[in-house]
Amino acid sequence: MSKTDTFTGLDDAGLVRALAERERELTKLRFQLAASKLQNTSTFGRVRKDIARLQTELRRRELAQGLPKASLAAKHHVDPRSLVGSTGASEAASGGFLAGVVDKLAP
Repeated sequence: MSKTDTFTGLDDAGLVRALAERERELTKLRFQLAASKLQNTSTFGRVRKDIARLQTELRRRELAQGLPKASLAAKHHVDPRSLVGSTGASEAASGGFLAGVVDKLAP
């Protein structure tokens, strides 16, 4: 099984949600790096490649359906603040310094 197989099995809404989760994760990693809290910097490359794979799959589906660029992302828009409950509820509940900042800055 290749790495792209994990993304091709998702529906359009799941693909957009996975992309939003990875982008939020990348933002968190950038804050951790700036605060000297990041232990493993190789996660940057992994997350960035996942984002590129997700964007490629989204664009491939748009082209197959004859849709304009970024139309699937607009159709299945995910609010980054809605991701807090699924990925970082314990971090936000802990009241850490960057808990609210990351949510406000994420696209």
